Amino acid sequence: MITAVLALVMVIALIVLLVGAFVSTVVWAGATVVFLLASLLVWLLNKTPAGRRNTARHERDAARYARQRARAAERAEQERQAAAAALEKRRAREAARAMRRAVRELLDDLPARGTPQDEAIAHCLEKTLGARDPRLQAEAERLARRHIAVDERILCVAQSETEGRARPALLILTDRGAAVSDKGASYRFEPRPEDVWEASEVAPGYATPGYLSVGELTFRFAAYSRLRVALAAREEAAAAAPPAAVVHRPAQRLIRDARDAELVAVEWMRYLGFADAAATPVGADGGVDVLAGRAVAQVKKEGSPTTRPTVQQLHGVASASAGQRAALFFAMAGYTPPAIAWATEQDVALFQYDLQGTPQAVNPPALRLLDAADERASRAADASAAAPADTGAGGTVAS
Repeated sequence: MITAVLALVMVIALIVLLVGAFVSTVVWAGATVVFLLASLLVWLLNKTPAGRRNTARHERDAARYARQRARAAERAEQERQAAAAALEKRRAREAARAMRRAVRELLDDLPARGTPQDEAIAHCLEKTLGARDPRLQAEAERLARRHIAVDERILCVAQSETEGRARPALLILTDRGAAVSDKGASYRFEPRPEDVWEASEVAPGYATPGYLSVGELTFRFAAYSRLRVALAAREEAAAAAPPAAVVHRPAQRLIRDARDAELVAVEWMRYLGFADAAATPVGADGGVDVLAGRAVAQVKKEGSPTTRPTVQQLHGVASASAGQRAALFFAMAGYTPPAIAWATEQDVALFQYDLQGTPQAVNPPALRLLDAADERASRAADASAAAPADTGAGGTVAS
């Protein structure tokens, strides 16, 4: 209490001292003496045992208040960090749910597997670019014919950034990979996780940040938001594709000449469901190399793609036969775009085979035949595996 009174006296004396300097020398001198005497008394009081105890108590109180303020600040920071973490988790969950919904909507909206590539590309262009561009449609179709298999599902079509470039590059993303066309060159591309960049935070006014990088090319999600969803949908889309029962397909067989190609086509015709398929005799065959009760096929082992008139000729033979047989074509060098388009429209199945005799479906009719054959082979294999096995000479059924 005494220390507090002396401190108050010191404050008053200091004020008087400051004012007295401008008023009177006597006042200034008296205030100075009072201030010095009060300071001396405070110093003496602090040196007494009671004063030391009082000083120590003040120091302890100050330290306790400081610790309380530090703990309160730490709790406030922890609460702020916990709230920020909870908000981030909630946003992440909401973003994940939104992405799952977007993936499901994209997959449900896609054309069916095996849809002609021009229709699938037109669908993606409408969804991605908002309107059809004939030149872009034609470029995408050329790229798909070169690098996209007929049984791949086209998920998205996008163009690269044009900064410093005469023309943007073109990207087609499928459930099993991607294809890129840039400056007249085209190639197959497999997106990797490190090729996809996404911003950790979304700035106000900016939607779908990030991009897919393909070498020097940049495909921004801000311009093609469907591309981000398509990248997330690839795994689910690939898993939805029916597995190919390759283990049940005909064994590979080396193609040495045209007759080998015809005999391999016979094996595959039988696998495709035409059990009575047989090769026609060597010589004049009238455009038919394999004949079955319900189908005819022509086989070409040439160095140039098969053209539309050749496919039309086979279709004419099939249509003129009794019962209007199905028409199948096997070509090693593939087909011209007009031939593929016309065959798809007329339901002629086109296959392209390699030197090991393994054909690949080139258009939707061929894909449907191959899928149906694989499904039959898988069911037959499952039924055979499920049947009870006989053991011993007496035919005892194994338990």
